[in-house]
Amino acid sequence: MLKLNKGYFYLFLTVFFFSTYEVVGRTLTNLVNPYQLNFVRFFIGGLILLPIALKNIKSKNIRMTWQDFLLLVLIGLTNVVFSMSFLQLGINMTSASLSAVIFSSNPLFVMIVASFVLGEKLNSTKIYGLILGIIGLVIVFYKQLNVGGNHLVGIILLVLSSITYGIYTVIGKKFTVKYDSVVMNSFSFIIGSLMLLPILLYNKYPVFNLPAKAIPQMLYLTVFVTGIAYYTYFLGLSSVNTGVGSMVFFAKPVLASIIASIFLSEKITIQLVIGTIVILIGIFIVQKDNIAIFSRKNADEET
Repeated sequence: MLKLNKGYFYLFLTVFFFSTYEVVGRTLTNLVNPYQLNFVRFFIGGLILLPIALKNIKSKNIRMTWQDFLLLVLIGLTNVVFSMSFLQLGINMTSASLSAVIFSSNPLFVMIVASFVLGEKLNSTKIYGLILGIIGLVIVFYKQLNVGGNHLVGIILLVLSSITYGIYTVIGKKFTVKYDSVVMNSFSFIIGSLMLLPILLYNKYPVFNLPAKAIPQMLYLTVFVTGIAYYTYFLGLSSVNTGVGSMVFFAKPVLASIIASIFLSEKITIQLVIGTIVILIGIFIVQKDNIAIFSRKNADEET
C-alpha cells in the first residue's frame, strides 16, 4: 500500500511540474530565444538524468547498436528540435492556457502514428474518440482564428507541436520496448539539444548567456520540469499501473489553465472549458482499450 501511495505521489509531482511549463515558459517571452531555451533546458536536463541512465545501462547490461543510436537521433530531433521548439514558439505567440490544452491533445495523434509505425489497429471506438478530440480542439481555438497574425501562426505551431510529440512518443516506444526509458530520454535530450546548436550559431543567438531576470525560470524549467519531473514519472509508473499513470496526465490542461489564470491573469473562457472537456473525453475513449489491457495485465501479475 505504501508503494502504491508513493507511485501516486511521484505522478502528482510530475503532473504539477509539467503543468507549470507553459506558464513559466510564457514569462520568458522576449527574454530568452525559444531555441536557446530548449538547448539549455534539454542539454542540462539530459545531464541530470545521465548518471541514472549510465547506472541502468550497467545494471541491465545494455549494449546499443548503431541502428539504436540513429533511432535516438531521430527521437531527439522529433522531440527537442521540432516538438518543443514549436511549443515554445506557440506559447510566445498565444497564451499559456491555450498552449497547454492544445499540446495535451497529443495522445490523439499518438493513436494515428501508432497505426502506421507500430501497426496498432484503428477500431471504430478509437476513430470516434479521435473525431471527438478534434472537435474539442476546434472548440478551444475557433474564436481565436479571427485574431490573425502571429496568434494564428502560434495556434498552427501548437498543433504541429502536439502532432510531432505524438510521433516522438511512438518512436520512443520502439526504443523503450528494447531498452530503458531513462536511457532514451537522457541520451535523446542531449543529442537533440546539440542538434539545436547550428540554429543558435547560424542566427548568432546566445548559447548559455542568459539575462539575469531569466535565470530563476530557466533553472526551474531545466532542473524540475525537464530533469526531476521525467525521473519522478518513471518512478511513479514503476509503482502504479501504466494505464492509470497515463490517466493522471488528463489533469495537465486543467491544472495549467488554473495556474495561468492565477499567475498570468489569463481569462478562462467558456470555449476553453468546453473544448478541454471534449478533448479529454476523446482522449479517454482513445486510450480506454489500452487502459483495460494494462489493468488486466496488472491483475494477472498480482494473482
